[in-house]
Amino acid sequence: MRTKAAPRLLYGTALLCSAALLLSACDKTGSQPAALASTSAGADGDRVTAAPSDGVADVAAAPTDSAASPTVALDTGALTERRDPERVLRYYVTAVREGNWAAAAKVWSSDAQMTPEKLAAQLGGKAGAKLAVGKGDMDGAAGSSYYEAPVVVDFADGQPSRRGTIVLRRVNDVPGASEEQLTWRIERTSTLSQ
Repeated sequence: MRTKAAPRLLYGTALLCSAALLLSACDKTGSQPAALASTSAGADGDRVTAAPSDGVADVAAAPTDSAASPTVALDTGALTERRDPERVLRYYVTAVREGNWAAAAKVWSSDAQMTPEKLAAQLGGKAGAKLAVGKGDMDGAAGSSYYEAPVVVDFADGQPSRRGTIVLRRVNDVPGASEEQLTWRIERTSTLSQ
């Protein structure tokens, strides 16, 4: 009798412990698993989760109350990034989430003439914007590389969502190119008027 009850007791205890462990992970605000190939729980505090219906990754959201959410250090190394356009997008989304419009404007190409004021006017609002950026595609043409990814901008204050693309560009080590041209910069997005 003792030998039959022991495995059941062991199995029941293991099941109970597993359930407790799973429940303890609920409602935690830590980083989520990466949805973009090079995205991980990074030092810049981004959270990336896959969106089931449209293939777009939830990269970050702008806070609705700046006092309620802690300030996240931006990965300023992204501003000199030559290899990973997704790192630049994580920087941008974090800056938007934090309402740091000056930092978000730094990621834009100087040709785009994007200013902190334009970003604040279009993304700031009362509740801020939630940006979701999906996995993009890399292309090359005439000495430049392009990275185009789907983007969704959702607003908590009732404004309609905006869906479109965001395009980053860099010059491919062309002699005489400036440092800005050699690094990934946002060239355009269909979700903002410029």
